[in-house]
Amino acid sequence: MKAFYIDKPHSACVRETDIPVPGDSEVLIKVMAVGVCGTDAHLYLGDYDNPYPTIPGHEFSGVIEAVGKNVKNFKAGQRVAADPNIYCEACDNCKQNKQNYCLDYKGLGNQVPGAFQQYMTIEQRCVYDIGSLSFTTAALIEPLSCVIHGHDKARPDFGDKVLILGAGPIGLMHLQLCKNDGASVVVVADIKQEQLELASSLGADHAVFNDETAAQRYREISKDGFDLIIDCTGVPKVIENIVPFLANEGRLLFFGVCPADMRINVSPYEIYQRELRFIGSNSLKKTFHAAMRQLQQGKVKTDCLIGDRIELDALPVFLKAFAEKKTKLKTVVYPNGLVD
Repeated sequence: MKAFYIDKPHSACVRETDIPVPGDSEVLIKVMAVGVCGTDAHLYLGDYDNPYPTIPGHEFSGVIEAVGKNVKNFKAGQRVAADPNIYCEACDNCKQNKQNYCLDYKGLGNQVPGAFQQYMTIEQRCVYDIGSLSFTTAALIEPLSCVIHGHDKARPDFGDKVLILGAGPIGLMHLQLCKNDGASVVVVADIKQEQLELASSLGADHAVFNDETAAQRYREISKDGFDLIIDCTGVPKVIENIVPFLANEGRLLFFGVCPADMRINVSPYEIYQRELRFIGSNSLKKTFHAAMRQLQQGKVKTDCLIGDRIELDALPVFLKAFAEKKTKLKTVVYPNGLVD
């Protein structure tokens, strides 16, 4: 079978390898669709302390090809997706429902081979039956489940004014959830006019081009600031500059992944005096099923979030372009040929 490997930072290729054999509690999945994520770009660029070579990819869907001898709830032919976070469920953190800090954590596409290959294995406890969802839509369950986890941490109250920084697929998912949750005003800011237009079509009350006039626009829209600001950029300077636009008792959700060695300059007195809250959101936690339900019920639109649709052989070129921020929206890869 074919698999996409990152052999070392800035070096990737597609090559032949053996079809994996499922362990006793694993399923073998024929991979039908995989979304390209910022994490994959970070692996390509060498930003993470990760073993190489590695097969990335963790936003995926497919069809079960075979199951291990101890698998009871799945069978060949089922259409599935999977939570890529493989927790031990036995350590002290897992026992406290803090699986994001699992002491024996293994991430699909990081510590174990990911989905950018024609066939892959994963533990049955991570797998979900997607029913009639298209493979392309089901590949977006994972990023939506991360967005839902962020909303669980900093959900807007009814009537809140919300500012979302970044109009990529993640920011546009946040937009839709904020509107569904009862925010009175949702503003989306970006430096790409095309994506701002898409934000408007998805219900943004204001789409702001993030240039030197943006600050004035924010004040015009909400002179007292925003109750919730969601950063989807992962750019420290953007975050630092947006703090003054929080309302008193406002919340700032750190959703975009900033470089680990970067810092921001924020007044601790201002945090104290205005009772501001800074909230982190790391990956997902038991939100995969909720995300799948949202997509099955059509509560979140995703077709408009898809950019390029490519086959596996094109991925080395596309991942380089993605890492260089030269692609649009969500690229979806089809390891076994283009499907819905």
